[in-house]
Amino acid sequence: MKTSLEIQLLWYRFFSSVLGRGVLRFLSMGVRVRNLRRYDKNNFSKKYPFFIVITTDTESGYVEKSQRRVWQMENPEAFQGYYYGIRNLMKIFDKHNIKTTFFLSTRCFSAKGKDYKQIKKELNNVIKKGHEIGLHLHADSDFSIQKKLSKKFDATSAFFYNYKEKLRIIKAGKELIKENLGKNTYKNLISFRWGNWALDSEGAKALNKLGFKIDSSAVPGIKGHTNDTMKHDWSKVNRHYPWRLSISNYQTTNHNNSNIVEIPIATFDFFGSKMRADPIYSVLLNKAFVKYYKKADRSEKPFIFVVMTHSSEATYRGGDSTLAVKDLDKFISIVKKHNDVEFVTLNEAYKRYIE
Repeated sequence: MKTSLEIQLLWYRFFSSVLGRGVLRFLSMGVRVRNLRRYDKNNFSKKYPFFIVITTDTESGYVEKSQRRVWQMENPEAFQGYYYGIRNLMKIFDKHNIKTTFFLSTRCFSAKGKDYKQIKKELNNVIKKGHEIGLHLHADSDFSIQKKLSKKFDATSAFFYNYKEKLRIIKAGKELIKENLGKNTYKNLISFRWGNWALDSEGAKALNKLGFKIDSSAVPGIKGHTNDTMKHDWSKVNRHYPWRLSISNYQTTNHNNSNIVEIPIATFDFFGSKMRADPIYSVLLNKAFVKYYKKADRSEKPFIFVVMTHSSEATYRGGDSTLAVKDLDKFISIVKKHNDVEFVTLNEAYKRYIE
């Protein structure tokens, strides 16, 4: 396992421990959110609603009792993330009667027998209950796409593929969803997230060509894995409001050369470090939400606060719910105490944002 991934896994384990959570709680005063006053500062108001979009990167994997994360890259055959993980999250979403977005890695369609039946059952339940299915891309660990294209891929990041390869990979993912989840799900497939947030300009161009309307790969201010095949870089973006995704320079937020609206994952500063809105950071996520809720200008449009989690982080190997699920449950309860907050899918947020 690469050193950077080992360090990331250690951090996840630490933040999940009693000590780590206590440290975060003590230091939560260090949460800051910048660059939120997008509209006229002299006409700052909260006329429009505050949207919460919970997005789940739906992948193989699970959490060990030690809180170590087993990701799809490490064990693509660990389909627990697809059935147990989805099931545990759906219990929370049903409890609160909210709709969310599941970004689906089509790796699951390589499953056989009982695994495949369980996965289809959970995905059909997601669709039946009105949640959104989007496409999530991990080409190097997605054996379904590799089989469909008769080619092995060795990188997660879009930076390592040329335009034609990216176009073929994304198109294969769309076709797999159509073949396994039906024409209606395929027809409603308009949202996308590149695995490990690793989109680039030609990736944006390919998404535009294939008719996607929403991307949510951006993590403003964050870059990582700069020396390996999971490279992602949004360090030049400091905007938290949606923008038209540029197909010539994906980090530029003032172009209008695509039909794709970038709805970024919420990020925040924590003592100088940039972090994502993720239940793994528990108290920091709660504090970041409050900062956004108080500061984000809603005088002209709704504000869209995107939270991300992983289905693999929602289950232990045997199927029990994890700390991340419990923290997500608490987060939803905290959010629901605030006025003018609505839980919506990315698709709904997009439609109401552009209307």
